[in-house]
Amino acid sequence: MRANIKTAASKLLPTALLAFLGHIIAKLTGNALFPTPPQPLASMQTLYDELEAAIEAATDGGTEAREHRNKKVAEVRDLVRVTADYVRAQCDGDAEKLATSGFPLTKQPEPMNNIGVPKFLEATATDVSGEVKLRWGRAEGSRLFRVERAESDPTSGPSAWVTVGLVSRQRFVVAGLKPYEANWFRVVAIGKDKEGLPSDIALGRAA
Repeated sequence: MRANIKTAASKLLPTALLAFLGHIIAKLTGNALFPTPPQPLASMQTLYDELEAAIEAATDGGTEAREHRNKKVAEVRDLVRVTADYVRAQCDGDAEKLATSGFPLTKQPEPMNNIGVPKFLEATATDVSGEVKLRWGRAEGSRLFRVERAESDPTSGPSAWVTVGLVSRQRFVVAGLKPYEANWFRVVAIGKDKEGLPSDIALGRAA
């Protein structure tokens, strides 16, 4: 998965923005991965100094001083944005390279390693002869569910489980059963590249 960086410069207060710019300058200085930033490092440092002075002047200054600070804030935000675009182009999604730029990496979605077990499996007869309707709860990390049936009581010894359905929803109707004959059902959640443990077993009889 390609990595990316974030700036959040538009949300930073002037002092935090100043610190962020200083951090970026420090990380880009001498960094061979970024030889030609949109603005030379010397120009970036000059803008840093100007914003620092503007923040200090606006602290006890009037409207004109605050307007000047806001102008410098806007210039720094533009600089951060174009520099971030440059960094992205240079790194082409490489997280290790991006991390050396001074920009924070965006959070990557964590892979779903654990597949949950379907809960609350219920088996009930429908109004149609030979059918049993199954329902169950959600399972973490699931993409599909495999529905299995056994013709002998699994609690009394080994049973042969046969797949009777593969569905993405949390319900399934098993058809073609002998009326009033006992059947045992279970459901297995299937993720992207692995499957979970079987659910509890439910006994069902078709009408």
